[in-house]
Amino acid sequence: MSGILKKSGYFAAGAAAFAAIFLLFPGAALAQESLPTEITVVTGLYKLESLLPEMSSGELGTIKDISSWCLDMAQYFKDRLTDARKQVDLQRETKRAEIKALEARVKSAGKAKDGAAKKALEAEVKAQKVELEILDALKDITTQEDALSGDFDAAGRSLRSLAGSFQDLTDSRNDALRAYERASQEAAQAGLAAPALVIGYPANDKAMKSIGEAGKNVKDLGDRLMKLSKARQGLVGAWEKLEKAKAEK
Repeated sequence: MSGILKKSGYFAAGAAAFAAIFLLFPGAALAQESLPTEITVVTGLYKLESLLPEMSSGELGTIKDISSWCLDMAQYFKDRLTDARKQVDLQRETKRAEIKALEARVKSAGKAKDGAAKKALEAEVKAQKVELEILDALKDITTQEDALSGDFDAAGRSLRSLAGSFQDLTDSRNDALRAYERASQEAAQAGLAAPALVIGYPANDKAMKSIGEAGKNVKDLGDRLMKLSKARQGLVGAWEKLEKAKAEK
């Protein structure tokens, strides 16, 4: 009998320990009671058309205007740079040759012990080197503007594609809605259940993809504008440096 009591005591202690551990997980203790009586349906809570809204005619018009502006700017920079880059390259080569000739004259003046001429020539070399810095800055600007033309073009085209994709999405949804309304009326007249509204997944996917493509190209355009800004600031700094060099002559 004592053995039975002893075993019962072990069982009671074990059960109590198990119950204590189980109570650490309150959700589990009431798992049977907390099961939902109904299962929610996502398609009942949301409509794809609401989660992925269309764009209004005003919004599409604004995007088209920005697209046109980008394409106009692309053509502007392209026309402007037709001969500018070649011209700057030639001017830089000429300026380097001029500086080399002046430096040779500085050496000659030094050998001739002509201190005044040497000093004047050295000041001229300094000024001409700053002029070369200006031409180098112009080279950088033309390089950035040439790339900017391509970035404007890519951004403009992708924004135009974005507007077109969302217009196609609107048209697709309107067509599907009209077809659904006709089919519903025909089903009601025939005493049948209403059909499901057909979702144009390809049109939705195309429109959402166009957002990413436009975002990438607009970001690239922004990065290029920052590089152009830095190049133009370099020209401002070089021009200021030239004025100071001239004043010191």
